[in-house]
Amino acid sequence: MKRLIVNADDLGHSKGINEGIIKGYKDGIVTSTSLMVYGQAVDGAIDLIKKNPGLGVGLHFQIKDYDWNLLWNLKKVVAPVLIEDTKKEFLNQIKIFQKLTDKMPDHIDGHYHVHRMPRIYRFIHAYGRENHIPLRGDVNFIRSFFGKSSNEAVTVGNLVGILRNLPDGISELMCHPGFVSVDLKSSYLKQREIELGTLTSPEIKRELKRLRIELIPWNKI
Repeated sequence: MKRLIVNADDLGHSKGINEGIIKGYKDGIVTSTSLMVYGQAVDGAIDLIKKNPGLGVGLHFQIKDYDWNLLWNLKKVVAPVLIEDTKKEFLNQIKIFQKLTDKMPDHIDGHYHVHRMPRIYRFIHAYGRENHIPLRGDVNFIRSFFGKSSNEAVTVGNLVGILRNLPDGISELMCHPGFVSVDLKSSYLKQREIELGTLTSPEIKRELKRLRIELIPWNKI
């Protein structure tokens, strides 16, 4: 059996991203999303979460860009206090997530994959295991649906190819659907709208049915 989680990152980042993710859920194949608790549009995101209880919601862990560069660079000596502060920040964002949503996240991932940083990965992984929360990477992870280098990567044709080569078991497709709104500060802009068009394409829905791929949120694994 082939089962697929289609997870939309960056909920709460902007009004247009919020709207795009919900459209991808209602009219397309999105099954799950990851919430940025410090996002400028987080209030609107929480309202949408409450109105769409079938949408899986996890934590999109964030840290400052400067700290991100330090923690990823294993050649640099990093003060232990930064590592400990990052662990504390992770736990703080879990608490904020609980306060905002009245529940625990059903999965954990990170903005720019910060949850995989070698210096804190063991800590986050242990937290996930203790609390029965899966992390991105615990199932087959598909990162090739991303148009940073080429818009071709987020076309219907490419997604069809991904689906036809999906392995047995559970996989996660990372995606970033959204509408470009004035409050969106990102280097990834028009590609979000292309992604949304692909994720809501009737051709993709037909292909999923033909291939007998079951769509699930994280909390159904």
